[in-house]
Amino acid sequence: MTLTDLGETTSDAAVRLARLEPIVDALRAADPSAERERVLQHDAVAELRRAGILSLRVPRRYGGPGGSVRDVLAAVIHLASGSSNVAQALRAHFGFAERLMSNRATDAERAEWFPRINAGLVLGNAITDAKGRAPGSTDTTVLPDADGVLRLNGRKFYSTGTLYADAIAVSAVDADGRDVQVIVPTDRAGVELFDDWDGFGQRMTASGATHFTDVQIAPQEVTTVSDGSHLAHGTTFLQLYLAAVAAGIAAAVRRDAVEYVQTRARPASHSLAGRAADDPFVLHAVGEIGAAAAAAKALVLAAADALDTLVDSGSARDPEALAQVAIVVAQAQLVAERLTLQSAQRLFDTGGASATSRALNLDRHWRNARTVASHNPLDYKAHAVGSYLVKGTAPPANGYF
Repeated sequence: MTLTDLGETTSDAAVRLARLEPIVDALRAADPSAERERVLQHDAVAELRRAGILSLRVPRRYGGPGGSVRDVLAAVIHLASGSSNVAQALRAHFGFAERLMSNRATDAERAEWFPRINAGLVLGNAITDAKGRAPGSTDTTVLPDADGVLRLNGRKFYSTGTLYADAIAVSAVDADGRDVQVIVPTDRAGVELFDDWDGFGQRMTASGATHFTDVQIAPQEVTTVSDGSHLAHGTTFLQLYLAAVAAGIAAAVRRDAVEYVQTRARPASHSLAGRAADDPFVLHAVGEIGAAAAAAKALVLAAADALDTLVDSGSARDPEALAQVAIVVAQAQLVAERLTLQSAQRLFDTGGASATSRALNLDRHWRNARTVASHNPLDYKAHAVGSYLVKGTAPPANGYF
């Protein structure tokens, strides 16, 4: 069943998901050239906003459709099959909404932000500083000036999704040395956005640098955040989101492998068949690619179900329950991302040198998958899973696991 088969008689979330199909189709058609020529997909993000996809997670009591984690990540997988760049660019936005569902948010924050997200507000983030000991270190500050007005100053190395966003969630340190989050509109004086992300993959995730120079901040725009000393389902969600993007890339690899063999591939001169579509080794490669895509999607959605159960059961404050789900997500991420990398490489076993044509741009799938997988070392995922299974050791309690 496709998303459009869900029809208008199902839940609000499913109705919104049904609107995703034509947007993905347009992204899919544009992706080879857009990635090659570095074109940001502003129109597609606007369409996603209008279709209500970006407000899937907003609870019904705040005017939203009450979608689940599974709904969100199913949409992400499908979206990433059209453009993994657009899908990842929205990670901070969906992550912000998921944090509002967690025990780290207050009722006042939910009442403030869920209606605004439901009305179409798009959020980005600016977390990683241009300098510091580690990705999570913060050299960005929000301090009172001589007149007592709060001013935000700092430089962020990359800020995923911010070039598409209306507001940015910025990590900073206040005058008391506390870690805080500042929500600032992207068009406020002193905010500068740059499209200078130079990675070889995921090049159009709207992830350039962001500079803040004496940006005026209202007190209510500053929120104290957790010290990161314990697990949270919102940060686990962010890791599963990366696996969902990878699963979408795997689906794109499967689609392109099938299309290439059906329409372009020629058999080797010493092939056992007269055409590529009958070559047993080509079919073997396509079969492995197809199985990997199916497995990656199944793993991600099963982990999404585990997250939904955690939240719906009220167990999101239980450290052991959180640890169990974090391990489920780590396993899904470990396997889904490795399967996607293998498939993206296997794609070139379906044809000869012509498959490397820049016009086809098939290599973008491996570059994008490799970039997604580079966010967190997969060896550490495996180590954490093994330590939990053998010794019961809780996984790392930070937003990067």
